[in-house]
Amino acid sequence: MAEKKGIFGLFGKKEEEEQKKTAAPAQSTAGRSTKEDIDKAKADMLLKQQEMMEKAKEVKKHVVESGESLSTIAKKHYDDAGKYLKIYEANKDVIGDDPNLIQPGMELIIPKL
Repeated sequence: MAEKKGIFGLFGKKEEEEQKKTAAPAQSTAGRSTKEDIDKAKADMLLKQQEMMEKAKEVKKHVVESGESLSTIAKKHYDDAGKYLKIYEANKDVIGDDPNLIQPGMELIIPKL
């Protein structure tokens, strides 16, 4: 009696079973690889979030109070009133064209030197 052929008569029963066994691990490996890729992407994303949080901590802000000028704010944060232009450059969009016209309540970014 002839050996029973598998799919489309191409493989014998034993060859067909052997092919199924070798195909199954490849599928599970691919699944693990995908999970590993996802885990790595999550870890990378968490690392980037932590870096952003650290940078956010480095940025100082100052809310202008009545009677303050950029030079008094610079003196307070840098111990050098002459560095008021650093604060002005970082806050032109908030202050406007004249560094002498700051208003109480303005939130200014104090850049690192």
